[in-house]
Amino acid sequence: MKRWLSIALILSLTLALAACGRRNKTLATVGSSKITLGEFEDAYKLPMIPGDSVAVLAGKQELIDRMTEQKLMVNEAVARGMNKDPKLTQDLEELKKNILLQELYKEEIVKRAQPSDSDVKKFHEKLGREVKASHILVKTEEEAKQVAKALKDGGDFTQLAASQSVDRNSAQRGGDLGWFGWGKMVEEFQSAAFSMKPGQISKPVKSAFGFHIIRLDSLRDVPLQPFEEMKDRIKQQLAFTRPRELANKYITKLREGANIKIKDDIIKALAAKQIPGQVPVLPQASPEELKKTVITYNGGSWTVQNLYDMVNRYMRGVVDLNQADRLKEQLEGLVVSDLLLARARSKGLEQNPKVKAQLDRTRDNMLAEAVYREEVAGKVMLNPDQVKKYYQDNKKEFFQPAKALVHIIAVPEKAQAQEIYDLLSKGADFSQLARERSVDPSKASGGALRWVESNDAELPELSRMAFGMSLNQPSRPFAYRNNFAVIRVTEKTPAKQRSFEESQREIEYKLRQAQEETIMGDLLASLKTKYPIKIDQALLEKAEASPVIEEK
Repeated sequence: MKRWLSIALILSLTLALAACGRRNKTLATVGSSKITLGEFEDAYKLPMIPGDSVAVLAGKQELIDRMTEQKLMVNEAVARGMNKDPKLTQDLEELKKNILLQELYKEEIVKRAQPSDSDVKKFHEKLGREVKASHILVKTEEEAKQVAKALKDGGDFTQLAASQSVDRNSAQRGGDLGWFGWGKMVEEFQSAAFSMKPGQISKPVKSAFGFHIIRLDSLRDVPLQPFEEMKDRIKQQLAFTRPRELANKYITKLREGANIKIKDDIIKALAAKQIPGQVPVLPQASPEELKKTVITYNGGSWTVQNLYDMVNRYMRGVVDLNQADRLKEQLEGLVVSDLLLARARSKGLEQNPKVKAQLDRTRDNMLAEAVYREEVAGKVMLNPDQVKKYYQDNKKEFFQPAKALVHIIAVPEKAQAQEIYDLLSKGADFSQLARERSVDPSKASGGALRWVESNDAELPELSRMAFGMSLNQPSRPFAYRNNFAVIRVTEKTPAKQRSFEESQREIEYKLRQAQEETIMGDLLASLKTKYPIKIDQALLEKAEASPVIEEK
């Protein structure tokens, strides 16, 4: 048995190495850089409508041409030293963080979020009971503790909900949330509510919305549909909700284990500089203050400068330093980004081939765009006389024909169309009849078709009918695309010649695009002499689209 396992392992490794070697084959060279077959196949998508081999190869050629043109721009950017630009380096570092966090989310959340058969069965079992509950929702833990104490001292739950809860919809009803079943509330809330007894009031329960004080008012059993009828629906619901629930638990655990400490004396000194009654923007800090360490956590720390940078980036510089509880939540939330990045790096995601490939693509995009801005977009020159002359020479292009907004009911038989016409003539609702009887896709919008131009080439018969009608009156039945139709027109706009002022921006855009294409063509031609392109046409013919791998 071991011998056969060894053979199987050797075969699998051989196939994997062969696949890897195939992907690393050079498909094209641009100067001293190259494009591998794997890079091409990752970018290549099979055509939506299968074509013949000539059409398929033409599509591949178009893609490899675009990829080599980008490499031309990248080579030129590197030759000019643009890859050493501090701002580009900083922007790339920020994008790298986003890529790492996305990959961490896939690894830690998405792969674990797929519901098992056991998960689906457990969920189904819980659907046989509903609870009626009320809650008081507040923003901070300290506020929740104060509400809990008030209740313990004999406070009225309904009155406290009305005055203290930030959930204003339920607060108007004394906190009443009505009846709900399992799966209707966030995980933390429903777990607490379904574990309580009628009349019981919970301790503060934290969720993404804040802190809840829950009162269970009543319980009841409800009819439970058979598992086979509900399992697919449950699986879809879990697939939608579990990633968010797992992410919340993951971040909570990360925060609790990080031992985040905020130095209150430094925060208070900065808070004293904020002006009461004004928007709480970050106050001016001295160079000495900016160097002080204000937050520590397992594996790192922030200076006041780090704190200011993060608040400016993610909170637009607005934070009330005098609201201690709220501030603690906000700052811990900001620190989480560092914790997540540290987690991603500890898992070696920076060395993940997919992450590396994505970083390389991002870097190339940024370098190519830098050359484009400098050599193409930056050299476009438009003057007012050009724009006016284009308008004068192409006035017909800016003639707006008459239009009618058409609604339609289409049915297979002429007799059915006549019946609908008779009903409409007696005052029946057009939209309702369209939804009930029309076979046209527009039935979903109550029969609203589209704006139709006079002498519309796509709908000539309908166009003639529409422009011979009064507004909001049903037409006589007429033949329409293998069916019979009744239409009405709800709005008409007359034909008109658009003025220069109305057309100016459109003309400027068109002329700018034309200039950019010309300049870009000249630039690429010069770069091709500087960085020669070679494409392995035989390998290009064999290229295939990379399979889409679903995250499990």
